[in-house]
Amino acid sequence: MKITFKELEACHVQADVVIDEEKWKAAQEASFKKLAKSVKVDGFREGHVPEAIARKHVDPNKMLDDAINSLLPEAYKEALKEGKLEPFAQPKVDVTKLSDTNLEVRFVIVTAPKVELGQYKGLELGKKEIKVSAKEVNDALEELRKQNASLVLKEGAAEKGDTVVIDFVGSVNGEKFEGGSAQNYELELGSGSFIPGFEDQLIGAKAGDHKDVNVKFPEQYTPELAGKDAVFACDVHEVKTKKLPELDADFIKDLALEGISDLEGLKAHKKNELMQAKENEEKKAYLTKLYDTIAKNSKIEIPQEMIDDQAENMKKDMENRMKQSGLTLEQYLQFTGDTEEKFMNKLKDDAKRDITNYFILEKVGEVEKLEVSDADVEEEYKKLAEQYKMKVEDVKKALSAQFDQFKHNLRMTRIEEELLKNNK
Repeated sequence: MKITFKELEACHVQADVVIDEEKWKAAQEASFKKLAKSVKVDGFREGHVPEAIARKHVDPNKMLDDAINSLLPEAYKEALKEGKLEPFAQPKVDVTKLSDTNLEVRFVIVTAPKVELGQYKGLELGKKEIKVSAKEVNDALEELRKQNASLVLKEGAAEKGDTVVIDFVGSVNGEKFEGGSAQNYELELGSGSFIPGFEDQLIGAKAGDHKDVNVKFPEQYTPELAGKDAVFACDVHEVKTKKLPELDADFIKDLALEGISDLEGLKAHKKNELMQAKENEEKKAYLTKLYDTIAKNSKIEIPQEMIDDQAENMKKDMENRMKQSGLTLEQYLQFTGDTEEKFMNKLKDDAKRDITNYFILEKVGEVEKLEVSDADVEEEYKKLAEQYKMKVEDVKKALSAQFDQFKHNLRMTRIEEELLKNNK
């Protein structure tokens, strides 16, 4: 097997493979014998047709295709091995010479993106100082009270934020529809969980009231109801309002937060939570700016096939998540007002950015000789065991199947931390 290589543009390598004549003839013969087993000729049992007769009935084009396909995997493997190539997408394959005695195939192989790093250290992009105000802490405590509020019966009319307990029966043109009825349903007014306009019409209702709620289903609703006018006959059984707990010792005890027993401790805990959230948000924003700057300073060549594959994977992931929410891609595009072309172009832009950032990290790690040792892995195991209250051995067992990915992610994190440390 003779192989010659040619460097092409945009991370592509052309590999021309000349198959040995004997190997090619053997592949054709093996293909003929395989196809001959299914030849049917009157007077002979299937698989026992004499060779001379079978050759008249075996499609030569089909035989050649089968023989070629039987040799491609080995030829491709040899091309990668001899050229020391790591493919990053499916190759393009062409037969460049074909006869009874000659077979030559050409693989156009997609290789790793090429990165020539520009300045990646000593950049001054303006890291923000993170602060948490007393007002933000107080707002967080108020939100905590709301999250732990209890519902109590209320005399009088329902207001936004109150909860009504209702029976309702929906109909379109006087006909009830499936899924349009419920009993003793608790609905928080203003939650936006029902059709637009439904909750607003129950504001002011009192226990014992009957109210007909008139709504129009959105155009992006289920096909049988989309855009139709509907009436929901509602009977209000109860009106409930939220009663917020006091920030006292009993409330703090009920939260069961480790090491927190008084209001000052709770404030410190909330401040720390807010600080961590802000730091993570700022870190994410800063890294985006940092990667974009390094990319502009560098020369990075990414094969289009890699971008297309990544974008397609992102699309499938989005479709799966939409499906779990009861949406289709078509409905999503209607909501956003995008065409599928615009949607895919955005995914390709995101894919290109993600791939660029990944290979920037890889190149920085290579230049800085940043690796993860066994001791580093052990230390991370201990941290995870402490975080999740597990034994170290149980953590190792849980991560054993993904060990290589786990170690790789540790390395990526270390490289990222190196970038953060060396830029302002």
